[in-house]
Amino acid sequence: MPTDPPFLAVEQASYAYPGEGPTVDRADLALAPGDFHCLVGRSGCGKTTLLKLAAGLVLPTAGRVRIAGRALTGPSRDVGFAFQSPSLLEWRTVLDNVLLPISLHRRVRPADRAAALDWLDRLGIAEHGPRYPRQLSGGQQSRAALARALVTAPPALLMDEPFAALDAITREELQDDLLRLTRERGTTVLFVTHDMAEAVYLGTHVSVMARGRIGRTFAVDLPARHGAESRYDPRFTALCHDIRAALAPPAEAAA
Repeated sequence: MPTDPPFLAVEQASYAYPGEGPTVDRADLALAPGDFHCLVGRSGCGKTTLLKLAAGLVLPTAGRVRIAGRALTGPSRDVGFAFQSPSLLEWRTVLDNVLLPISLHRRVRPADRAAALDWLDRLGIAEHGPRYPRQLSGGQQSRAALARALVTAPPALLMDEPFAALDAITREELQDDLLRLTRERGTTVLFVTHDMAEAVYLGTHVSVMARGRIGRTFAVDLPARHGAESRYDPRFTALCHDIRAALAPPAEAAA
């Protein structure tokens, strides 16, 4: 049965910082349109560098990255970004922060402002548009950063632990918001996290990265997937355990 070609493909990609060994080493990863692919791994394994390669922020020293079949030669407007820190500009209002990806390329139009306000409304913070980041809570800032990543309606979204600094309740609320908004548009997502439960809750697939390479990939196929009740399903817990075991060093895994 034919399958859709990947929207995002990392093909035998390597990257080495000057004077160092490869941080990413012949990595392969393929995301079909609409996939929500989570990437887990220990600190320093190359997850963030792989995300930068997928974004075109750095170029591979070997191999290639393709977006919609085209080799990536620099940052692509088909990709939105969200990072661990919301990174909102303190001197700009929340609304103007959301509009930043547009204003960097051209003059903002009334339709752009309407779209930005719509994203803020869908994330429950429209009333905070005229305020400044310092006037918002951490969760509200993260919502504003998510609106900024989505304002240009990119086909793909790359996220580097965007909810790591939030309390558990706010984090779960934002996970549900993210799933709802990306499902509505069929957005392809590559999401880096240290949290196995977050990866299983969000992902259609979860890949384990170690020493710069992609190891095992798990398909997430749970009943009533992405509903709050799925967190308490024994199969959810079992999959988290399997991913944790795949992350273990060989000696620990054999113990």
